[in-house]
Amino acid sequence: MADITEIFGTDGLSEDVKSKVQEAWENKLSEAREDISAELREEFAQRYANDKANIVEAMDKMIGEVMKKEVSEFAEDKAKVVAERVAVKNSLAEHSKMLEKFVSSVLVKEVKELQEDRGALKGQFTNLEEFVVRQLSNELTEFSQDKKDVVETKVKLVSEGKKIIEDTKAAFVKRASDIVEKTVTSTLKNEMKALKEDIKVAKENDFGRKVFESFAGEYMSSYLSGGEIRKLQSQLTNEKEATAKAEAALSTKDDQVKTMETKVRIAEDKVAREKTLTELVGPLAKDKRQVMTELLESVQTANLKKQFEKYLPAVLNETAAPVANDDKIIITEHTGDRETEQGSDKTNNDIVNIKRLAGLRS
Repeated sequence: MADITEIFGTDGLSEDVKSKVQEAWENKLSEAREDISAELREEFAQRYANDKANIVEAMDKMIGEVMKKEVSEFAEDKAKVVAERVAVKNSLAEHSKMLEKFVSSVLVKEVKELQEDRGALKGQFTNLEEFVVRQLSNELTEFSQDKKDVVETKVKLVSEGKKIIEDTKAAFVKRASDIVEKTVTSTLKNEMKALKEDIKVAKENDFGRKVFESFAGEYMSSYLSGGEIRKLQSQLTNEKEATAKAEAALSTKDDQVKTMETKVRIAEDKVAREKTLTELVGPLAKDKRQVMTELLESVQTANLKKQFEKYLPAVLNETAAPVANDDKIIITEHTGDRETEQGSDKTNNDIVNIKRLAGLRS
């Protein structure tokens, strides 16, 4: 609200007069605000009642016309169906008579042809029976003759085959015995010769091994036992220790590499999460950003965008903030942007408040 000193100035009025004028001014302004609010509510209520009555009347009229049209069409369709049903019934009666007459004539004709075919088949069946009996008699006679020939041939084959098998068996045994004798003799000669050579080589190898063992024993006891063996054993031990240390160091390096890979993955996930959260909640107001950050705290990085879109409508669903006893009013708009502060004098704030009460957006 405007101060009374801004209207009348600072000179010419006492503090008592100023306070009374200021109080009267505020009372009148409050009454004017309440009157305007009541008038607006009454006007909107009348508009709502009028619009509701018009809509109900229009809907009743439209539904009545549609129902009347549908009922008339249904009655016409029902009459057409009844007429078609009667026509179909009459036509079916005529068709049934024609069908009965046609079936009777065809049935008489078919029965007559069946009787004629039966007589013809009876004569053909008699001829067929005689032909089958005659052919069967011939086949049986030929079969008995073939059976007799088969028996005679079998006896002849058995008697002659036995003699042929015995002669073939004797010739095979004689030829096989000669071949086996030659093969066994030559194989034994070759095996004996190879055995003698192997015995000779084994004796030579045994003599050489004995000479080498004697020489090696003498050499080990005289020269190598002094320092070379210990030196070689010391080098072998050192190599084994170096190998064990290298394996332990390699195992430690592998563990360190795995630990570093885990730390790198955690750091990458943290950076990606912070970047994604900054991009998502950056356009929101400070309080909304805090609420959204708390909601997304336990969500995985890959699902941040999906859960953000899920929570966004609920986070942004707000009404205007309450009016404080100062010279500014904070209006929250449902746009997803930051809250905007609009400062004006008390008169402008009262107009904004009246529009808010009336349901109008500024």
